[in-house]
Amino acid sequence: MPLHSLYYSLMLCGLMSLGLAFSFKEAAVATTTRGCSEVERDALLAFKANVKDPSHRLASWSPQIDCCEWSGIVCKTDNESLFRGQHVVELNLSRIDYDEDALRGEILSPSLLNLTRLERLDLSGNNFEGAPIPHFIGSFHKLKYLELYRSNFAGVIPSQLGNLSSLYHLGLHSGGWPANPIAHRLDWLSGLSSLRYLDLSYVNLSVVSQNWLSEVNMLPSLQELYLVECDLNCIPSSFNSHLNLTSLKILNLKFNLFSASSLPNWLWRLTSLSSLTIDASGLIPAGISNLTRLIHLEIYGNISSPLPVEIWSLNHLIRLDLSFSEMLTGPIPAEIANLSSLQSLFLYDCSLNGQIPSEIWNLTSLISLDLFGNSLSGPIPSEIGKLFKLQYLDLSYNSLVSVLSEPHLANLTNLKSLALEENSRITISLDYDWVPSFQLQSIYLASCIVGPRFPQWLRSQKSMFLLSLSNTSINDILPHWFWNSSSSTFWVIDLSHNNLRGTLPSSSIESMSRLEILILCSNKLEGLVPHWPPQIVALDLSFNDFSGPIPTKISPQIGSDFIRSHNFILSNNRINGSIPSFICTWEQLRGLDLSYNKLSGEIPKCWQEANTSLYFIHLGNNKLTGEIPSSIGNLIGLTSLYLDNNDLGGQLPLSLQNCTELHVIDLAGNNFLGSIPMWIGQNLQQLAVLKLRSNMFSGIIPSNLGELSNLQILDLANNNLKGFIPYSFGNFSAIRSTSRAMDDPISIRGAGLFIEYGESDSISIVTKGYEYVFSSILYLVKLIDLSNNSLTGEFPMTLGSLVGLQTLNLSRNFLRGRIPYTIGEMKSLETLDLSFNNLSGNIPSGYQLQTLQDASIYMGNAYLCGALINKSCSDDVSNNVTKEELQKSKSQIFLSIYFGTSLGYVIGLWSVFIILISKQNWRNMYFHLIDRVFDKVHG
Repeated sequence: MPLHSLYYSLMLCGLMSLGLAFSFKEAAVATTTRGCSEVERDALLAFKANVKDPSHRLASWSPQIDCCEWSGIVCKTDNESLFRGQHVVELNLSRIDYDEDALRGEILSPSLLNLTRLERLDLSGNNFEGAPIPHFIGSFHKLKYLELYRSNFAGVIPSQLGNLSSLYHLGLHSGGWPANPIAHRLDWLSGLSSLRYLDLSYVNLSVVSQNWLSEVNMLPSLQELYLVECDLNCIPSSFNSHLNLTSLKILNLKFNLFSASSLPNWLWRLTSLSSLTIDASGLIPAGISNLTRLIHLEIYGNISSPLPVEIWSLNHLIRLDLSFSEMLTGPIPAEIANLSSLQSLFLYDCSLNGQIPSEIWNLTSLISLDLFGNSLSGPIPSEIGKLFKLQYLDLSYNSLVSVLSEPHLANLTNLKSLALEENSRITISLDYDWVPSFQLQSIYLASCIVGPRFPQWLRSQKSMFLLSLSNTSINDILPHWFWNSSSSTFWVIDLSHNNLRGTLPSSSIESMSRLEILILCSNKLEGLVPHWPPQIVALDLSFNDFSGPIPTKISPQIGSDFIRSHNFILSNNRINGSIPSFICTWEQLRGLDLSYNKLSGEIPKCWQEANTSLYFIHLGNNKLTGEIPSSIGNLIGLTSLYLDNNDLGGQLPLSLQNCTELHVIDLAGNNFLGSIPMWIGQNLQQLAVLKLRSNMFSGIIPSNLGELSNLQILDLANNNLKGFIPYSFGNFSAIRSTSRAMDDPISIRGAGLFIEYGESDSISIVTKGYEYVFSSILYLVKLIDLSNNSLTGEFPMTLGSLVGLQTLNLSRNFLRGRIPYTIGEMKSLETLDLSFNNLSGNIPSGYQLQTLQDASIYMGNAYLCGALINKSCSDDVSNNVTKEELQKSKSQIFLSIYFGTSLGYVIGLWSVFIILISKQNWRNMYFHLIDRVFDKVHG
């Protein structure tokens, strides 16, 4: 073979061998890098087995599928060896969509330790169910990113986290769950030298409150620090050690318990800060001018006026928030115009006054302007239209007087939220056919003048999720197009306190897939009660003219996490039929008010066991029959129970004593019978109102009612009670005081983005034949009414200690004896009725009684006397109001009795002697009787 042929042959063989080698290598790589390892796959499957997954977020986690293809799993090829395959480097099961259910249970399983190459772990938004963060998490030595935001963990933060030397992101924000975790020490932070992000918000740091800054100072690479609501009570005013936090860009310390009166001096050394959020009070120091890179400044607390001129030199500021500062007074400074880059200005809940300065309208970069809750006055000028980038405008709860027309709003093409509610007088004057250039998402116009016609311009708004037009002087038919305009986006609708007429389209409302709050109370709507969507959490159709039965094919579901007050209010209509049983199974229902309707039948008996969510039931003024079901005792969170003015009967169920949180019981105007149970005074120690009037209760009044220290309204009138008024009634602690006794009115209000709905507790009280209803000031009322019973005995002197009592009615009983002088010590008494009893003696005068000059108070007591009723007491012993005079009167009465008894004895004895001397036959009979007695004794 020629030499060149041999050369080409050898070259060809070499190339073929090389090609085979590359082919073998590629085949080998393709074989060894296919999928994660069996060990890591089994570790993840073991993790899944310990987790509750109601939304099936881990459905792709199947042994038949490569685990690197599973949801939330990221793998990376091991470059150190061609034959080691892929390894799991990221486990991301964060709950981004809160419409999904959280993973629950043992989320962090020890099996995960087999993920030896894990670099990122994100389980935010899930539910550890209060379990502590396990110590073994400190064994993931390659971990760089750990995020457990809002995962409901508790217990002590393990110091083993300090072993994660590669960590650059640590997020332990607990989200404010009921049981927050706690840190007993922070020295482990020194092991995290690479840490750039640290979030311990809502972790209890009270134990380390004195040294938290020195521990955090050990993190030289730290750029973001979040310690929101951590129970810190100390912030050093100065820091003498070397400050390592020179890279810090974001510092958030809001909602803590700092006692310092001003911002600390060491802050001005953090010259890299771009964002500062902190609690403070007093004056803002001039040193704030050192923070030249600041673009975000939020100071919560009580900032004082005046603001330092240095703050207006921070011309890079994009966001300025000085809200909740009651000491921030005076007009908004004109120097605010220097902050030309400002996009967000929040000065709500301060004490600012005067007109809105015209300089604000020159801040053309503004996206958010919030001046809510001040005392700003004057008009809203049309120059507001210069803020063409504005998306959120809130001028609510001020004293503005203005007419808003098209020139104000025409250029606000980016506007998404408009809030002008509760001002002195704002009129929305827009052409009926006007079509705005913006698409609003939220509208707050409560107490503005929008009517009389329903605003047609709303028809063009297709993205609304919140609409508040309460008390806006609308007097019109509610158009049906309204329910279709934003039916797919509406979350909250409040059209209450207008004169809206017409009917509600049941099918349209039922199909509103996001609607959770519907408030249409105090209008003139009529027709059948509409079906509502199953996700509704607050429905208020009260004070209308709805009729027919309550829809029964309803299965209310739990709404969003943001609204926890589930209320069902249909009071003051003409609704008939029975109360549907779904009421019992409505999860998280808190307030139920079906009062003032025509409902009949029995109260549902299906209340579930240990229900702690339902706390208000008002079924009064209907036509309900039967007894109170024993299952109502399962409502152990109940605070108010109104069943008044129905046709209920029987005895009170023993199970009601389980409702130990009850503040109000109103059973008036029914047919309840039997005795008033002793367990009311023993178990219901929170009672502030007990109203049992106009029933058929009999027997004596339990004396242990006097042990109810919070009781301030006791109404037992119009029953068949007998016996004495208990002397223990002088022990009512709440009535013995003139200060406020009851807490603020227990209400069935809830809030959805500052919208209030529902009504407070209300009580009707009968005084001198007139009925009064107390609601918002119920907590100020103190009353005892025992009238129209069969009570006997005397007026207890102990009642005089009830110095806070305003109304006392003991009329139409059989009380006897004198009115004690102590009644004059009841200095708050405004109404008194002792008529139609058997009281006697002089009517006391003096002290508070001098203000009660109505003679009818005492009518029907034949043996009372005194100047007020024009009956002389000359033949009677005066009953004076002072203790000294009472003692003198008692002494005189005692001497009179003693002298009268002695004189009677002497006169009687001499009368016998005179008769014996003058009558011989009586004398013979008397001595004959003496002889017989003597013989019988000594015989």
